[in-house]
Amino acid sequence: MKSVLILQDVLAHYRRPLFDELAKYYRVTILHSSRTARTGFNHFDEIIIPELKIGPIHLQNAISIYRIKQQFDVVISMCDLRWPAYILPFIWRCSLKWILWGHRYSSRPFVNVVRDLLLKKADRILLYSEEDVSTMIKRGVDPNKICIAPNTVYIPNHADMSGADKSSFLFVGRLQPRKRIDLLIRAFSEIQDRIPRNIVLDIVGGGLLEPQLQNLAIRLGIAKKVIFHGPVFDSIKLAGLFSRAYAYVSPGPVGLGVLHSFAYGVPVVTLRKARHGPEFQNLIHFKNSVILENESDLASALEWICDNFGTIRTLGHNAYIHYIQNRTINHMLAGFRKAIED
Repeated sequence: MKSVLILQDVLAHYRRPLFDELAKYYRVTILHSSRTARTGFNHFDEIIIPELKIGPIHLQNAISIYRIKQQFDVVISMCDLRWPAYILPFIWRCSLKWILWGHRYSSRPFVNVVRDLLLKKADRILLYSEEDVSTMIKRGVDPNKICIAPNTVYIPNHADMSGADKSSFLFVGRLQPRKRIDLLIRAFSEIQDRIPRNIVLDIVGGGLLEPQLQNLAIRLGIAKKVIFHGPVFDSIKLAGLFSRAYAYVSPGPVGLGVLHSFAYGVPVVTLRKARHGPEFQNLIHFKNSVILENESDLASALEWICDNFGTIRTLGHNAYIHYIQNRTINHMLAGFRKAIED
């Protein structure tokens, strides 16, 4: 059985199912800088290397990482220059297989030049989507090195809930300024006299912004209609929240919330101009989502959604079909296995 070392910044809870599935085929170890390990709850092993953060740079013991990686057949490393200890040891690497895992180019030319050098040196390149493939090829990267492992989340109770009774709009994610949740609350406030009284806005997630958003709802007179649930990780509770949602609404950048929403048959509403993650590539306007060109269109879009449940149900059904056919955890696993085995 091949041994695989995966270098991560932190071990996110949503990645554990993927690594568990990968451990059915390989001896998998995750090296990361999270504060605590949870070995014993998974089928993979964990190694914690402490980090020292200086500005945007995360410093670790590169010598220890170099020695550890020599014990494995394959190393999968983040392609993130802010974690130099994960990258530098491979400049003088031995015969083990090196896979770079990451997505998209930076907006800074110098960073992209360095990234190109690393991409050309790696044995394989593992991408979240095909978004940057053509750019990589134009910049001299061998297309035969590139494998796609579409980014997704494991939803154990996924189901097509597009036909369920609807009574809410939903946001799930970290409460950060860039997510523009304030814009969603203001838009929801604008249409209160034009939509059924029972419709609420569910906000799921935690963050320092929560008190400000709660105060905004109070000032707009809709505190009872905007429900802050805090972080929710229980799949049964989340299924209940998604089932009653007309749409998952994220005015700011979208990420894995797109796939989470699709897994329950719920369409996505967002703005085209936000700096989205690669998951935005899953959205097709008026097939499984509603993509708006201007912030000022959000309120009227929410009102239209409430008046056109038949169309929204179709969009939600299409979203679920897309998840089942293209974005389950097995699709992501297949990309990893191809990179390892090719």
